[in-house]
Amino acid sequence: MRPIDKGASPYVSISHYSEAQPYLKDRIGLYCSYCGFEISHVPEIEHVAAKSKGGSETAWNNLLLGCKYCNTRKGTTVTPANVNDYLWPDQYNTAIAFPCINEIPVIDKAKLDLIDPSGTAYQKAERLFNVVGLGNRPKTKLEDLRFWKRSEVYQCAVRAAKRWKSNPTEELKESTVELAKAMGFFSIWMSVFDDVPEMLLAFLDAFPGTKRTYYDADGHPLPIL
Repeated sequence: MRPIDKGASPYVSISHYSEAQPYLKDRIGLYCSYCGFEISHVPEIEHVAAKSKGGSETAWNNLLLGCKYCNTRKGTTVTPANVNDYLWPDQYNTAIAFPCINEIPVIDKAKLDLIDPSGTAYQKAERLFNVVGLGNRPKTKLEDLRFWKRSEVYQCAVRAAKRWKSNPTEELKESTVELAKAMGFFSIWMSVFDDVPEMLLAFLDAFPGTKRTYYDADGHPLPIL
């Protein structure tokens, strides 16, 4: 899961949360803040703490972008009372917490427990993973397109990595980065190109709002939260 930096609120107040969409687009790109799905065709404003449960409708710190699959599964589970019980991508290093193993997002319990031996970080990560259903394995595309789209992007990334390793040109790097931006699922590209620092850094630069302080000089996640 891509850790993001939205920055300070770009507005003093807005009358409706939909007015925040262009700001979110500019700051973090049109990608689901949880699964990484490219959502330029159906961007949805995601309220971290559900507005129906008392979460602010317009406050910048309560807004992210989500795909319909993550939003639907999250529903109204998160409230102002329990919002701090989750590992949010705009507050924590979700790159270290939720890597992709091939095309499958997982929780890296071992690393989280090293960073936080109390187990609290892992518990927060597990709650977020479950509340948006990142581990869901649907039987049909209509049920949950995330699983199928991730597989498609993974296969594309593997082919791109093979081409790069046989002919690592600047032109190929640029075209691969553009492909990654168009397809989304940032974590998959970072996983597939894990042994190519030049490409990792290019992806970090290409996806707007990625929090660079959570990555080392080679583009690998730092063991911090």
